[in-house]
Amino acid sequence: MSMQRWLRAALGIGALLAMVLSATAVVVREGTAVLITRFGEPTRTATTAGLHWKFPWPIDEAITVDMRRRVYETGQTEMLTHDKKNVIARTFVIWRVDDPLAFVQAVGVDRGAEGKLDGLLTNAAISTLGGHDLSALVSTNPQNLQVGRIETELLAATAPLAATSYGVRIEQVRIQRLALPADNVAAVFDQMRAERRQFAARFEAEGALAAGRIRSEADLRAARIRARGAEETARIKGETAAQVARTYADAHKLDPELYRFTRSLESLVKMTNGQTSMILRTDAEPFSFLQSRDRP
Repeated sequence: MSMQRWLRAALGIGALLAMVLSATAVVVREGTAVLITRFGEPTRTATTAGLHWKFPWPIDEAITVDMRRRVYETGQTEMLTHDKKNVIARTFVIWRVDDPLAFVQAVGVDRGAEGKLDGLLTNAAISTLGGHDLSALVSTNPQNLQVGRIETELLAATAPLAATSYGVRIEQVRIQRLALPADNVAAVFDQMRAERRQFAARFEAEGALAAGRIRSEADLRAARIRARGAEETARIKGETAAQVARTYADAHKLDPELYRFTRSLESLVKMTNGQTSMILRTDAEPFSFLQSRDRP
């Protein structure tokens, strides 16, 4: 009997200890934090994974907060750009709880955080996109696109307020989708066509400039070639004339009378053609040369 009583007592003590342990022990898992409240007032926050202790309920109460990164996608919101174009934007945010106490006091439960973030992001998107033209979001010219800058501005507009008001750290804000109302589609296509025409005009101007430069270089090379050809022609003509003069001089030295005779005949040839009739005296040049020659 005594053994049974001891066994029952041990079981009762074990059950009591188990009840006390379950009422006072707090297990903090990786990626979570536990906020301990006493009579509804926060006292401390357990962020280190492991076993922690508290007073049993209703003195202390443990509230578990998920500290992991989460992604939230906002709804589609129609807004106005700086150049008065309507766009439908949808963003997403990567966030996590940074201050469990501020988060629980401001939000209460995790589901309430998404509603807070949705309003915060919507207001920031309306304000930020209102400072940029549509070409900063949709453009065929990469130099006009400023999506990265807009996302940085969205992060700067939402992160400080989320941290101070909700205890939430916003790590990234991205534009997930952009759409256009039906009335704006034609305007966007017209803008894209205008940008393409600007590209074409620039390329045509560059091509015309390159063609003019090539033609100028070709004209310069041709002028240089013609100048060298004219110089070479003049040189050859000069050498030929000098050679002819030397030939005439040599012929005159060998037989002056024959030289005069041949020159006279050349003069007659230049002065007459096939239809010219001339009457010359026999004692006139060049026939006088034949008469004055001594016959053998």
